[in-house]
Amino acid sequence: IRLTLSAPTTCKEGMAGMEVRFCYPGLEHGSVDRLVSKAHTVGIPITHIDTEYCFNIATTAALTPKETGLLEWCLTEGGHKLQTSPFLAATPGKFFVEVGPRMNFSTAWNTNCVSVLEAADVKKVPRIERSRRFLVTSSEALTKEQEAAFVAMIHDRMTEMVYTERLTTFETGITPKPVRWIPVLKEGKEALKRISIEDGLGFDDWDLEYYLNLYVNDLKRDPSDVELFDFAQSNSEHGRHWFFSGRMVIDGAEKPSSLFRLVKDTLEKNPKANKNSTIAFADNSSAITGARIKSLVPAYGLDAKVQAGDPCAYVDAPIDMDLIYTAETHNMPTGVCPFAGAETGTGGRLRDVQATGIGAHYVAGTIGYCVGNLNIPGHEVPYENKNWGYPSTLASPLDILIEGSNGASDYGNKFGEPMIMGFTRSMGIRTHGGERREWIKPILFTGGFGQMDARHRKKGEPAVGMKVVKVGGPAYRIGMGGGADSSMA
Repeated sequence: IRLTLSAPTTCKEGMAGMEVRFCYPGLEHGSVDRLVSKAHTVGIPITHIDTEYCFNIATTAALTPKETGLLEWCLTEGGHKLQTSPFLAATPGKFFVEVGPRMNFSTAWNTNCVSVLEAADVKKVPRIERSRRFLVTSSEALTKEQEAAFVAMIHDRMTEMVYTERLTTFETGITPKPVRWIPVLKEGKEALKRISIEDGLGFDDWDLEYYLNLYVNDLKRDPSDVELFDFAQSNSEHGRHWFFSGRMVIDGAEKPSSLFRLVKDTLEKNPKANKNSTIAFADNSSAITGARIKSLVPAYGLDAKVQAGDPCAYVDAPIDMDLIYTAETHNMPTGVCPFAGAETGTGGRLRDVQATGIGAHYVAGTIGYCVGNLNIPGHEVPYENKNWGYPSTLASPLDILIEGSNGASDYGNKFGEPMIMGFTRSMGIRTHGGERREWIKPILFTGGFGQMDARHRKKGEPAVGMKVVKVGGPAYRIGMGGGADSSMA
């Protein structure tokens, strides 16, 4: 094993300045009305909310009049007004607040917006983010607690923040932590135990022995914290299914099959009934035999005289297409941060479809939600108990259902994948024995249909000397550490 580690670097946007544009109104009337109603349910005496958007625009050089016109045209929706000064401002007797994305990550909205601007030949805008500004009128002055409750309603505490002053740069001032080398050669297993606890790596005794032997006897060097963090994800139960595929011993007697083998046998012991299955229990998705269709394909796939990579014509040819379905859950992230959690759950599943074989295409998405008692305002039902408590670290079941649904659909919409079907379950009961049973930690089940050229079923075999490279950008700790966290008992 040969591991090469690159030190982290600070990403610079190459920004020369920051421009702003204000758009009025901001939120749609329906969204504002729902926000007012939601505030009333928690006792905040709001009578009216005015909103506007603020577009914070980083530029690498001064924009020409033509570029400015194209920029403003792209940012103006319908009859909304756009100008360089705010429409709203803090007013005595009213509560004013502005919220927007954190600076350390660029948003998906920014990515799409910059792509549109580049297509419109505006090349000097590397980043643009949108914040939301609220001017709140109430029947009486809001208390600090009521202000805090309202702010919590209007932003996602994980991905967004309150802006206390006008943005002048997207630079965060955050310096990446230096790579640490863990003294395994000197301290042995104790060093691995310590880093496992500090970084939440979830190493068990088997992991500790394996990595101790790897670095002390094979590599003969100390590991870095980056390597161990990566191993904790890649070699976790979530990623490898060590226990699910391991020996099963019950009451001292070993069973003939592992849990995973019992599942696989449903296919392998009945091959005739499943002869249409082309990928199962492997790769990033399952696949079955589809239909033969006519499609435009590069000529090199049909004409041996044309080499792959060379210019060639597209030809109309019959192609065997496999049908794909893959699914996953994204439960804890959706509970903590419903919109972004469901959004990235859908994104990960889209990635799995595309990574099947040597390349496949997504077609349509499905979704499923299991949450606790909804306690919908104005809709009391006898089987829900409003006095039951919920963890402060999780969103309410109703918010999970609404914002999770918005997030899952939003990500698919950005990639052109429609959401075509799904299910919803809500349950919270007290059994006769007094036990409370409820989906307090929600289930978000995201699935997707796709299709793949049957010639692309099998991936190429790795060869000695090939390098394994991980490529990615900034990510949240909850996302990077999900493999280890979800594998802990």
